[in-house]
Amino acid sequence: MIVNRKLPSFSSRLIPLLLSLACAGNAQAQPVAAQCGAPPQPVASMSDATYDAVRRATDLLAQKKQDEAIAKLSAFTERGEPFDKAMIQYNLGVAYSAKEAYLPAAEAFAKALAFKVLPQNQSEQLQFNLGQLYVAAGQYEKGTQALQQYLAQACGTVAPEAHMFLASALAEQKRYEEAIPQVDLALSKVKAPKENWLQFKLGAQYEMKQYREAAETLLLLISLKPDKPDYWKQLSGVLLEMDDKAQALAVMALAERQGFINKPADLFNLYNIYMIIDVPVKAGLLMEQALAEEKIPADEKSLEAVANAWINAREADKAEAALKRVAAVADRGEYYFRLGGMYGDQERWKESREMLELALAKGNLKRPGDVHFRIAVADYRLGDLKSAVASLQKAQGYNETRTQAGEWLRQLTAELQAQQSVAVAGSS
Repeated sequence: MIVNRKLPSFSSRLIPLLLSLACAGNAQAQPVAAQCGAPPQPVASMSDATYDAVRRATDLLAQKKQDEAIAKLSAFTERGEPFDKAMIQYNLGVAYSAKEAYLPAAEAFAKALAFKVLPQNQSEQLQFNLGQLYVAAGQYEKGTQALQQYLAQACGTVAPEAHMFLASALAEQKRYEEAIPQVDLALSKVKAPKENWLQFKLGAQYEMKQYREAAETLLLLISLKPDKPDYWKQLSGVLLEMDDKAQALAVMALAERQGFINKPADLFNLYNIYMIIDVPVKAGLLMEQALAEEKIPADEKSLEAVANAWINAREADKAEAALKRVAAVADRGEYYFRLGGMYGDQERWKESREMLELALAKGNLKRPGDVHFRIAVADYRLGDLKSAVASLQKAQGYNETRTQAGEWLRQLTAELQAQQSVAVAGSS
């Protein structure tokens, strides 16, 4: 809705406008200056009866008696000349607006304009107000049409807020491509860009996936409010959408150096960028510092991130320490399994087997067959063929290792039988 977009208030101008018109219409009103090059037109005046009705309605509105004011004015809708009727409808619109009945207010304003007897400047203002009211009432298409008519026909200076109201109405209809130029026109009419208008433009650019343009808008927002962390983080995200990982990292790193990256989600975003562009050492250092400063909890997610960084960086000692730490707090055996695999790669077979047994003991494994298979490898390397055969038989019970375990089991079974035959022969 229009209120959420923080656009200019309409209701704050209602009573002053009512008074200006009500006081202008009695006896001999002064002619309005020529507009748009047209010769000046004489302005009609209200009858005494109409003037009195408007004055009384004004007093009632000042007392917040909107319904009484509406009743007073409604009795005069069909009386008098066109100018009288226009003034009654205008003031009815004001009264309805005062009680936030925006659609009836808009309908009254539209009727007032239809008489085509109001002074040029007041007619323009009323056309603008009509557009605002339609938007406030959720009649976005009618609001768009009214505001576009105002912009097309206005002889006086068009306020930048008018463009923003039109942009809002267009955005509510998801007509973002038309809304953005209106924001640009509004921005061009102010000395310094307004933050909420730039935010509006940014939202429309996001909707259209105009990431390059969104990056430019975010740069303006950062220059306007450099101490707002969200703009730095949004810029980094937009650059990632543009596949400009290096620039995204540079933005996040700069934000981190300025102390803007303190929330866990932001730290993980920076970590992920480091990992994406293959700078795992910085990723690991970032997470370790965040843990030390208690910016992130020492839970499975955080500790696994540290471990993954050091594994990718091929920092074996740091990876080992990190995996041990996460394995101790996790409720699943995956990290002991990874430790077992690391020790196996280093041919530390006894330690490998110990970690793999811990993995089985903790459970909740994604692929338990792989654990049994790796235990078989460790047993074989340790010269324990009997245990290796037993582990392979267990590995055969799982889909992920059934074929591979079966092939090796046949070989080891034959090898074990040969060893047993030699042993029997040697003892006889």
